[in-house]
Amino acid sequence: MDEHETLISQNNAQHFEFANSSDLPAALVDDDDDDAAAAAELNSLTERSRRDNSRPNGATVFQTSLNIAKLCMGTGTLALPFAAQKGGLVFNMIGLGVIVVWNYYSADCLLGCLDYIPSREVVASSSDGCSNKMTRLLMQSQEYGALEESYENDYEYSSKTVMNGPPEGTTTYGIVAWHAFGKKGLIVLDLFMIMLFIGLLISYEAAMISFMDGINISTGYNRWDKLLPGIVVAVLSCAKDISFLSKFSAIGLIALALSFGVISAEGIKENGWVDLNELLTLNLWPESLSAASSWFGVVVFGYGVVPVIFNVRESMANPQFFSISTSVGLGTAYVGYLFASNGVRILFSKSHSFDGDVLQALPNSEIALAVRLMMTFVVTVTAPFIVVPCGEMIEGKLNMDSNCLSNRIVVRTLLCAMCTLLAVFVPGFVFIISFVGCFCVSVTGFVLPPLFSIRLKQRALKHTGCRDVSLLILGVVATVITSAMTAQDLMDYSTVKATN
Repeated sequence: MDEHETLISQNNAQHFEFANSSDLPAALVDDDDDDAAAAAELNSLTERSRRDNSRPNGATVFQTSLNIAKLCMGTGTLALPFAAQKGGLVFNMIGLGVIVVWNYYSADCLLGCLDYIPSREVVASSSDGCSNKMTRLLMQSQEYGALEESYENDYEYSSKTVMNGPPEGTTTYGIVAWHAFGKKGLIVLDLFMIMLFIGLLISYEAAMISFMDGINISTGYNRWDKLLPGIVVAVLSCAKDISFLSKFSAIGLIALALSFGVISAEGIKENGWVDLNELLTLNLWPESLSAASSWFGVVVFGYGVVPVIFNVRESMANPQFFSISTSVGLGTAYVGYLFASNGVRILFSKSHSFDGDVLQALPNSEIALAVRLMMTFVVTVTAPFIVVPCGEMIEGKLNMDSNCLSNRIVVRTLLCAMCTLLAVFVPGFVFIISFVGCFCVSVTGFVLPPLFSIRLKQRALKHTGCRDVSLLILGVVATVITSAMTAQDLMDYSTVKATN
C-alpha cells in the first residue's frame, strides 16, 4: 500500500560531472579528430552507458510487474465499488481497460522524452572547451542509446542545457520538465506535485476519519478522535529518517486483502449468488456526466502510476524490458480492480448502496473491528511518506533548511493541521479522491507527459506525432470537464453534510 507513496517521495535523478577537459574522451574534445576515432569513442561511451544502466541488484521484470500492481492496490481501491455504482457495470468494465491503455501510452510518452535529453547531466565551465560535437554525442537515450543529431542545429539551446543543468537532486520527471520549458517548467511541475501531495494527504486524513467513525473506541471527545491520527502523522513526519515505516507495507496489503475477503463473504452470506435477471436490474452505464466524472476520478486516482514511472523504471535491473513489466502490472491491476468494483457491487446489489468507501459494508464483528484498526494504522504510518517530500519541497521554496528540526516541526505540523482541517470540513473520502484523481493525478499523468514530449520534439526539430497531440487534447478535455464536475459534487456533498 505504501509502495506508491514511497516511490513518489524518492529522488533518483543521476548526475555526471566532468571536472575539467582532461576528464573528457579525446575524440569528444578535439574537433579535428577523424570520424573513425569519434565513432570508436562514441561506441565506448554508449557501451559504458548501457553497463551503467544495468543494475545487478535491481528488480526483475516479474518483481517490477508486482510492484506496479501494488502501486495500484492502495487506498483508492476502497472506493472502487462506489466507482462501479457511479459508472455502471458495463461502462466500468470497459472503462477500466481504457484507463489501463491510457496509462500505458502516457507512461511510454513520458519515458520517450528521455530520447531528447542528455542521459547524464554534464556540468562544465566555459573553460572546459566542450565542443558542439561533444554535446551531440552526449545526447543519448537512456533506453535505446540513440543519438539526437538534430541538436547540432540548435547549438545555443544544447550549450545552455549542458552548461546550466537543473538543480542538484532534481527528479527525473523534473529534469524532463526543465529541458522542455526551462526553470518555469520545473516550477510548474513542482507546484502540481505539491498539490498532488496535499490532495493525497487530505484523502488519507479523510480515510482515517472514516475508519475511526466505525470503531467503537473513543477518547470521549469526537473532535479529538478525528484529530488524533493527524497528530500522530505530524509527529512521525518530523523524524529525520522515516525509512523504518516502509516495513509496514505488508500489513497494508494484508489489511486490504482481509477487507475484501470479509466483505465478499458477508455479501454472499446476506444475498447469496445473484442471478442474471437481478443483474440486469443494475445500472450498466453512468446516469449522468457527473456520475461518469466521479467514476473517472476514482479510477485515475487508483491507477496513478505515471507520476512515479521513472522511479519504478530506475529500480529495474534491466530497464529495457520495462514495457513488459508495465503491461503485466497494469493488466494484473485490471483483473483485481474488476473484482473489487463490479464483483463487490454485484454481491451487495440486493442490500447495499455504495455512497462511500467499501468498509461501510463490513459487518459489526470483531474481525471487522480488527480490519478497521489495521487500515487506520497502515494509513497513519503511510501518510508520512507524503508529508516528508511535500514538506521538503515547501521548505526548499521558502529557502528553509530541512535539516533544522524546528523548521521541520513548523512546516510539517502546519501541513498536517491544514490537511486534517480540510478533511474534517470537506468530508467524504470517495468525493475527495475523485476530485484529486480528476485534477492532480490527471494533470501530472495525462496532460504534462504529452506536453513535454511535444515540446522536446520541437526543440530537436523532430516531427510531432498524432499520438502526442491526441493524448494532450484528450487529457486537457477530460481534466477540465471532470475536475469541474467533481468539484461541484464535492461542494454539494459538503453543503448537505453541513446542514445535517
